[in-house]
Amino acid sequence: MTSHDDALLAAVRDEVLDYGVRRATATSIAQRAGVSRVTVHRRGGTIRQLVLDALVAEFTRAMEDCATRVAAKRPRDGREAVVEMAGTLVDALSQAPLVGALLKHDPDLLLPYLVDRCGRSQLLALDSLSAALRAGVADGSIVAPDPELTARVLLQAMTPFVVGMRILTADHERAAVLAEVRRLVESYLAPRSRQESPGGEQR
Repeated sequence: MTSHDDALLAAVRDEVLDYGVRRATATSIAQRAGVSRVTVHRRGGTIRQLVLDALVAEFTRAMEDCATRVAAKRPRDGREAVVEMAGTLVDALSQAPLVGALLKHDPDLLLPYLVDRCGRSQLLALDSLSAALRAGVADGSIVAPDPELTARVLLQAMTPFVVGMRILTADHERAAVLAEVRRLVESYLAPRSRQESPGGEQR
């Protein structure tokens, strides 16, 4: 992405933070970015598309920051890496300004990506989760017969924590909520020393 593109998407982000998607205008975005209105339309086509592009840019930054933070913790194995990735991503995305603005002002823009299909941002997360899961399967710390499916299940499980963090932190500390996210993922991925029969009895 060029610095020119960065400036334009930053202008889109600031416009949405101030006014929401419905009140955002190409003229205002152009003024913020220091470009012509024609340039804005040529780059994005529609305000909606520009907002989605800005969301991908914000998500990409969050993913890069997440990878740095996870690596700094020096996880012992693949499972610990995925657990940390899940907790860190939920933490970052639930505080991402553009995500918060869309949830507050224009949740309908995000709805298709919550119930119908994966967008580019979600595909970035799926790629990272799948790679980390395969590493955990290889070192024996994760049970995931189909890492790609497990990654999708994890993404679906994490999404309500991102979009509903304000509900969870109304009565609980953010750190406690994130600890529960990590515990959920840890329990889901950990190998079982003994299998349980359908009736719950160990065998």
